[in-house]
Parts: sequence; structure tokens; C-alpha cells
Amino acid sequence: MNTRCDYVDTPYGQVHLRTAGKRSNALPIVLLHQTASHSEMYESIMAELGEHAWCIAPDTPGYGGTPHPEESGNIAHYAKVLRAALKALDIERCWLFGHHTGASIAVQMLTDEPGFAEKLILSGPPYLTQEQIEAIIPKVCPVRLETDGSHFMDVWTRIRSKAPDAPIELTHREAVSNLQVGPRYLEAYTAVFEHDFAGQLAAIETETLVIAGAQDTIRGSLEPAFNALQNGYIRKFDEGGTYICDTHPDLIIDALSSFFELAEA
Repeated sequence: MNTRCDYVDTPYGQVHLRTAGKRSNALPIVLLHQTASHSEMYESIMAELGEHAWCIAPDTPGYGGTPHPEESGNIAHYAKVLRAALKALDIERCWLFGHHTGASIAVQMLTDEPGFAEKLILSGPPYLTQEQIEAIIPKVCPVRLETDGSHFMDVWTRIRSKAPDAPIELTHREAVSNLQVGPRYLEAYTAVFEHDFAGQLAAIETETLVIAGAQDTIRGSLEPAFNALQNGYIRKFDEGGTYICDTHPDLIIDALSSFFELAEA
């Protein structure tokens, strides 16, 4: 099944998103992406799950096709804008999935509106200690535009080093995504570092599954996130890293299908 790209109007400006499947009486699946990627990372997953549920993947403000906010972004703002986009689609309740930055935004959404999701899946939940944050910061420095174009190769090298065995097409897409964001690349990372993910996660009563692949760059956050949950489950994959939604969509599809109890998925 092919996905459809569209824009919706919100009080905060337009939001770009992808959809697959048809609206029905069943709950839709909302998928929130990582930084500095965008909704295209869910193409394979949506193509499969769209046969069984209506799937919606919005682009976070400043990434993909959604314009930057006027001021520096933060998780609370991202959640507010994306929730407004979903309201524009008349989505009042859903199955909710977030990967990395998307996991932070998902947790903020449920903090703002506890009944929004029937169930929640967090892939690579960013339950980060200060030590982990300090180790990550040098790896996510903003893109500095150079007259000789050397920043193109710098971005390529950084993205390729994260997943040296990934299909070259995936590296290309992610490098382009990073370059498109340009000097504001760091905003969503800073937003995650400043977000009270741990405190908000511990307060969530919704049934929540946390998952991660063995090569995920923040794999060490999985167990602490699980231990913080009031109503939680955990799945550990032997394969998959930062780009698990692209490289191992079958694992994510299986997790979503079983936890969200999708018929015949």
C-alpha cells in the first residue's frame, strides 16, 4: 500500500504528514519520528499496517515538510503542534508510537492529555542520565555551512558512522534530512535533553511497551525506562539500531501488531 502526503492547517501553521489506509471505527495508529529524520522513515511500516489500520505520521516542526517554529523548538511545543494537527484530522484517541525524539513527544502528549492514547509504544526511549547526554552532545553538533561545501561530507560521514551497514539509500536520505535542517539541526536534540522525560514517564498510567534493538545508540536507556513505568512491558531485539524502523520494519510491525492487537496484521 502506498502512503499519501498531505498538509493540515493548525493554529501554529501547517504540518506535513503521511497517511496510509482508510479511516474507520477502529483506533488509528500515530507514529512520531526521530531527529533529524521525518515521516518517510515509516514508509515500509505504514505500507504494511495500512492494510489493517489508518496510520498517520506527522513531521515534527522544523523537520521533513513541516516548517520551523519561529522560536527555538522544545518538546512541549512539538507536542502541542502535532496534537493540533491530529485534531485537525478529528483524531481524539489513538494507538501511539514514538521512536527516539518521537518517544519524548509521545510522553509529553500523554502528559498533556492522559486519555489520548489507548496504548503507547516507545522505541529507543530517551531515558538519559546527565553522563549520557554529555557523551551524546559532541556527536550532534549543528551543521555549520562552509563555503567549500565540506559540511556535506561532514554530515555524510557522521550519518554513515551511525549505521555503516545501512543501505546507501537510507544514508543518503538521512544525510539530506540533516542538511535540510541546517544550522537549526541541534534544536530537537536540545529539546530532548531538556525534557523531563523521566518524571513524565513515571506519571503515565497508560499501558506502555518499551522496545529497542541491540545496536540502538541509547540501548542502555531501555531497562531504566521500563523500571520507571507504572503499567509497563519490555521487548529487546537482537538486531536493529537507530534506524530499526527502516532496516528491520518486520520487528516494529510485529511489536505494533501484537501490542495494539491489530486484527490480521
